[in-house]
Amino acid sequence: MSRAQRRALTASLLLAVAFTVFAYVTTQAKGLRAASPWQADPYDAVVSFTLFLVPALAAAATARSWLCRGAAPQPGHRVDQLLRAARLGVLLVAATAATDWAAVALRAERERWGAPTVWLIAALVPLTAGAARCLRLLRRATREPAPAPPPEERRRPGGDWLDDLVLLAAPIADLTTAAALLRRHLVAAAAGLSLLAAAGLVAGQAIGEGRPGPLVALVELSVFTCGFFAFCLLGDAVLRIAATGSPWSPARAAAFAAALAVPVSGSLRSALWHLAGLPGTADSPGRLLALMAGCALLAATATLTAARARHLP
Repeated sequence: MSRAQRRALTASLLLAVAFTVFAYVTTQAKGLRAASPWQADPYDAVVSFTLFLVPALAAAATARSWLCRGAAPQPGHRVDQLLRAARLGVLLVAATAATDWAAVALRAERERWGAPTVWLIAALVPLTAGAARCLRLLRRATREPAPAPPPEERRRPGGDWLDDLVLLAAPIADLTTAAALLRRHLVAAAAGLSLLAAAGLVAGQAIGEGRPGPLVALVELSVFTCGFFAFCLLGDAVLRIAATGSPWSPARAAAFAAALAVPVSGSLRSALWHLAGLPGTADSPGRLLALMAGCALLAATATLTAARARHLP
């Protein structure tokens, strides 16, 4: 791994740490959140996910980069996938910063602005500059010529994150069978992991903020499960979690669209409800669940139809 590549990966990791601190403080400190321009949806929906996805992605990349210690040449696929993970993490930070700036530009929650708002906006400046800097470093790093792979890697056509998981765990346990099982059932594993993470998050919120009603809990569980699941599918396509060929079959594309539609429609519920010409507002959990289910079904149907038409000979 070249010096430029190590520098880009290190800068991306530091940005992920800084972003996690920023996102946690601005969403959990009540005094700051009350004066935040991005405290409500649709702005809050973005940071609600990136607060967890950015550090998780950084932790996974850091663990895998342990295989890159020392000066020995690294397989090209490993370096490429680490840079892809870093770029995805930086783009998540940049997307969150852009959303926050949009809230500021549109003067969202203007009546609640106060002295803390100035500090929140000021903190966005170095975060945005850091994301821009990391993107430049990553762009330069990807232009580095691929090093010659070690002799033991030359016989392999490529590798993925599951291959390196087996290598990382080798001193402790043999995960070859588990990795093969995950590779065969990656979508099911992603769905199960997303549901587990969402359930833990909803349970944590219930402990910290009080027990919600059953329908409210179901809304939160649906939003986080679908959002995490959509990110897992996107991550497999971008990062090559499991190198099993083309990740975007018509069925998987439809599943991704449906999953993504749930948190998106939830964050834009008022606008979509009005656009659909429905009476009243989407202010009850039952109506919100119906709206999200309808949007997910519509997105899945449209995507599946388009994907199948594209695959026709």
